[in-house]
Amino acid sequence: MSSTKPADLVPHLIGAKGKVERPRAAAAAVGNEPLTFKVSADFKREFRRYAADHDLRLNQVLVRAFEALKRSEAA
Repeated sequence: MSSTKPADLVPHLIGAKGKVERPRAAAAAVGNEPLTFKVSADFKREFRRYAADHDLRLNQVLVRAFEALKRSEAA
């Protein structure tokens, strides 16, 4: 009979009453806040592919796009 050690529990994956909470401390430590909105599946696919093709994180693409928009409107 195989005796396998159970996986160690990671504190941020332990849920309460069946709900798993995401760690907020890590996000708060770097000053990032979640931003949630809905887009079409095609836009999401294209956005994610652009980020992957350019070795960028999704939030980096969003920030760069917003900065470019502000610059273009200021000109």
